[in-house]
Amino acid sequence: MRKLFFGAPAIGLGIALAAPFGAAASSSSTIVVGPGQSIQAAVNQAQPGDTVLVKPGVYRQAVMIRKDGITLRGSGDFRGGTVIEPPSAPPHNLCATAFGPTGVCIVGKKVSQTGVVIQPVYDDTVTGLYITGFAGTGVLGYGTYGLTVQHVTAVNDGEYGIARFESTKTLFANNTAIGNHEAGLYVGDSPNAATVVRDNVSIGNQLGIFVRHARGVTVLHNRSTRNCQGILVLDDGEPGGAGNAVVQGNSVFRNNKFCPAAEDAPALKGGGILLVGATQTKVTQNSVQGNAGSQFNSGGIVVVSAGVFGGSDPDFDTISRNTAFGDQPADLRWDGTGTGVRFVGNHCATSAPAGLCH
Repeated sequence: MRKLFFGAPAIGLGIALAAPFGAAASSSSTIVVGPGQSIQAAVNQAQPGDTVLVKPGVYRQAVMIRKDGITLRGSGDFRGGTVIEPPSAPPHNLCATAFGPTGVCIVGKKVSQTGVVIQPVYDDTVTGLYITGFAGTGVLGYGTYGLTVQHVTAVNDGEYGIARFESTKTLFANNTAIGNHEAGLYVGDSPNAATVVRDNVSIGNQLGIFVRHARGVTVLHNRSTRNCQGILVLDDGEPGGAGNAVVQGNSVFRNNKFCPAAEDAPALKGGGILLVGATQTKVTQNSVQGNAGSQFNSGGIVVVSAGVFGGSDPDFDTISRNTAFGDQPADLRWDGTGTGVRFVGNHCATSAPAGLCH
C-alpha cells in the first residue's frame, strides 16, 4: 500500500420500516444510526439487501464490511452531512492490520494470509459520506465484486482517498478526493478489473486518478487538477501488465503540484495524462491544459515505456481527438517506444517529436 509505483497491500493474516438501531432487522430493511451509536454494530446486524442509514453528525469510527449486498448510506458528503473521522484507536480487525487505519473498508469474505481472494464479497455500496484524516485510506475495497462507491468525499487521508485492489466490476462515480497523500482514486492489482471511474473530482493529491497493474478500466468525464499527475496508467512490471483502458472526456488541467522523489517513486510535477507501459489503451476526447514541469511525467499527454519499472513498452495505444494547449515541455510527448502507437486528430500546439498535432 505504501509503495506508490511498485507496491501492493500485504495481508497479514426495498425498505420495510425504518428501524432504529438495535431493532431486529427484517428482509430489505433500513437500520438507522444516529450520533453516539456504532455504525459497525449496525453493519454487523445487517443482512444482505439491508441499508445502514447514518444520520448527519460526526462519527469518530472506522467501519468494515464483509457481507454481500450491504448499502452504507450517509446523509451527505459534506461537513454538515455524515462525517467519518478516525477513532482514538484503530479497531483490532483485518482492515486495520492489513491496510492501516481506514475509514470504510470492504473486504472479501475469505482472503488468505498472502492476500489471495478465495471468496469475494458481492454488491456492496458506500454512498453519502465525508471521510477525512485517516492515516491509511478513506474508502478501500479488497476482494470485492460489484462494489459501488458514489457521492463520497475523501479528504486528507494518508494514503489513498478511494481505492480498490484485487476486485472486479467496481463503480466509482460522483466522488471528490482532495489532498490525499497518494492517489485520490485508485484502481489496482486486477487483471480483469471491469471498472468504471466516472464523473469524479480529484484535487491536490499526489496522483489524481491512478490505474496500476489493472486491465479493463474506463476513466470517463472526471476532473483532475492541482495534483502532481492528473491521470496515470502504469505497468509496474507485475504479471499481466496494465492497459485495455479507455481514458475519455476528462478535464485535466494545471496539475502542477510538486512531489519530490521518494524511495518508491520519482519526482513528479506538471503531468496531465500519462501512460507508462500501458497497452491497447485509448486516450480520446480529453481536454488537457496548463500542465507544466521538467520531470519525466511532465506535459499534456505523455506516452512512455515502462522498461525502467520492469514493464512493457506502450504497444497499440491510440491517442485521438484530444485538445491540449499550454502544456510544458509539450502538449503531446512520446518516447518513440512501442508498436502500433497512433496519434490521430489531436488539436494541440506542440509535440515531441514534432508532427503529432493536427
